Amino acid sequence: MKELIINQENQEVASRINDGFALLNLARDWLKQGNPVVAMELLVPAIDSPQASRDKELRAQILKETGRAWMMQSDWDKAAFNYREAQQIFIELENPGGAAQCARNRANMLFQQGNYRESEHLCQTALEWVSEANDYQLRATILNTLGAIQSATGKLQESINTFKLCLADFQSTGNLIRQGYVLLNIGLTQTELGDTLAATDSLNKALALALEEKDLNLVEICYQNIAKCYLENKEYRLAKSVLKTARKILPGLSSKALEAELGVLECKTLRLTGNLTESKKLLEETLQMTIEHKLSALEADVLYEQGLLAKELGNSYEAIAKLDAAINVYRSVGMDKGLHDAVQALDHFKRGLSG
Repeated sequence: MKELIINQENQEVASRINDGFALLNLARDWLKQGNPVVAMELLVPAIDSPQASRDKELRAQILKETGRAWMMQSDWDKAAFNYREAQQIFIELENPGGAAQCARNRANMLFQQGNYRESEHLCQTALEWVSEANDYQLRATILNTLGAIQSATGKLQESINTFKLCLADFQSTGNLIRQGYVLLNIGLTQTELGDTLAATDSLNKALALALEEKDLNLVEICYQNIAKCYLENKEYRLAKSVLKTARKILPGLSSKALEAELGVLECKTLRLTGNLTESKKLLEETLQMTIEHKLSALEADVLYEQGLLAKELGNSYEAIAKLDAAINVYRSVGMDKGLHDAVQALDHFKRGLSG
């Protein structure tokens, strides 16, 4: 009902305002608030306004924002159509910055859809255009997408190099929070390469910026991955300290997925440091959270950890049952690495029993 009232009020506003520039600015405000539905109510009359028919630059900007509104609603085809239309006009107007923005956004959509090859091609095209515009902030966002593509396709060292170029651009513009997220991406990619010392350094730098900018989401993700690095290096005391600090800020967070993953990490730390009873108790609580909030991938992680714990406690039947359950969930959600680890652990355990 509330959304219906907002839409009615917005239609009344749109009917009173006939200026295309004013409608575009109002639509942008709604998009910034994360409401593409209301924004579309303003963009439709904006594109039909007299100003948009006379001013090509305005028309291109309206089409670009319309593409953004459709993208926020995951309507990829309509978003791509509007971005292509806007991009063509920007090219005709010799506005390389506008064209680069459209190409970057199309690349982001293709990345989300798993079309990495075409996404990378668009990023390269956008980089050519942005070099003409001399816009470091825009170039940084394109490099960020390119780095993510390279990471997703296994080009890990290339990805790190690209992220570092991206970081330099964000540093030149003074955008601290974006620097933090790029450092996070660098740290995660270094972790994949097995360079946990370098990853810890990158993640701690990201954490410092996250705390300075009061971005609790980034703070949480950094603590989570710093703890993983310490666990990988068998620095259990440091891992416990990081997790303890992270737990203190949990009341300010709204992500149950991150909270559950922290729980899994804490359980693993407790198990590895010999506190099996506390680990078992926390695993049961975390499992209930993953089931309640339908966090299937994390449910598999909890079941896997429960299997390893049951093995250490000498509960063979429970260990086999939990590992087998983890394998089934990993397989259902397509998590190959988790599936491989669980299958390997179960096979090793069964061979030990038969021997």
